Amino acid sequence: MRWLNRDKPNSIGALGWKIVNEHINYLISSSADAGWSGVGNTGRICESIESGITPTFDTGIDNDSAMIRQIRSLTVKDKGLSWLFADLTRMQTLCLLAAVLAEGRRTIQGEPLSNGHIAATLPVFAAELRLGPVHKAPSEKTFANNVAEGRRRFMLKLQAELVARLSAEQLRAIA
Repeated sequence: MRWLNRDKPNSIGALGWKIVNEHINYLISSSADAGWSGVGNTGRICESIESGITPTFDTGIDNDSAMIRQIRSLTVKDKGLSWLFADLTRMQTLCLLAAVLAEGRRTIQGEPLSNGHIAATLPVFAAELRLGPVHKAPSEKTFANNVAEGRRRFMLKLQAELVARLSAEQLRAIA
């Protein structure tokens, strides 16, 4: 997916790219960490509940605090970024996040994933992002339109929030 100015420091494009990736990392990290292998802290908590043995979190000090923080993190439904996606429809959000998540992934032949490939496997991306089931994969054109409109709405919301946080003096300085 082409995201304008994502590598340009201190630009709205770079900030938007960072926020979307942070939100995606939040959505997929708990499912990646919550495996029963015990590799992550969440997995250790699940194993301790199952076995009744108190886990160690390898923090050196204050292991109980680490465990309490991890248990509390299981109950958090949002990291605080989902309000930036409130103006998007569910399909626009899913398509935008799937397009960003697919960035850097390759097909078996080593080629980047096309919009058609991402659209065809959208149910897989929805499951990975834990955004609910997609009953029908959209066409490539519908997917591309949802990504473009979702990105546009997200960037407008982000710009509006940044302007709202500026003081009057700061607004005069950049005008």
